[in-house]
Amino acid sequence: MSRIETSPLTKQVYEIIRKKIISREYVAGDKLDIQTLADTFGVSRSPVKDAINQLVHEGLIEVIPRKGTYVTELKLTEFLEVLDARLMIEKWAAEEIIGTITEEQIQIWSEIVKQMDALLEVNPFPFEEYSSLDMNFHKLLIGWAKNTRVKEIYFSLNTHVSLSRVVYSTSLESTVIRHKDHWDLVEAMKNRDLSTFSEILTKHINSLKAEAESRWDETIHA
Repeated sequence: MSRIETSPLTKQVYEIIRKKIISREYVAGDKLDIQTLADTFGVSRSPVKDAINQLVHEGLIEVIPRKGTYVTELKLTEFLEVLDARLMIEKWAAEEIIGTITEEQIQIWSEIVKQMDALLEVNPFPFEEYSSLDMNFHKLLIGWAKNTRVKEIYFSLNTHVSLSRVVYSTSLESTVIRHKDHWDLVEAMKNRDLSTFSEILTKHINSLKAEAESRWDETIHA
């Protein structure tokens, strides 16, 4: 592996480790040795420790006293709770912005969904690329609400969602079904229809929860 040569080192180490977790190169339960990571990346222990601390804060890594540092084991109940929290925050954000959202912002949302449309036609389906656009679609909603603390909390939640999506990798069929929800959300926001927006969003999140519950054991150990 090529060594890290530019600064800030902590951010680079953080991004590399995070990517390895998201891509499942480091899987749940793997022990991460700080000195080994430092040697691998060609850096001192300090930026590795700082990066580990950030990932602990996000919940991707856990430190077990007198045992070591491990990639966090995912639990279905925790994932479902994250989705519940995400739903609450997104509903709040929609209520905050529905009266002030601009045509330009709605156009930005529409363009993201168009890109997602195009990916659904690609074979093999680029799941991670689609998932990245999907997450950006929802993150924009939170960002437009302009509450820094809520945004930080939400982005931390979405780290878990991102990891869990990779773990249980929803089927293309169910992704296509849920995809239509994004256009419906855009339309509801365009019409300033908060009730319809909340109804669609609830259906969207509940669909993710139902699929996770039905497939978790099958995919978490795949």
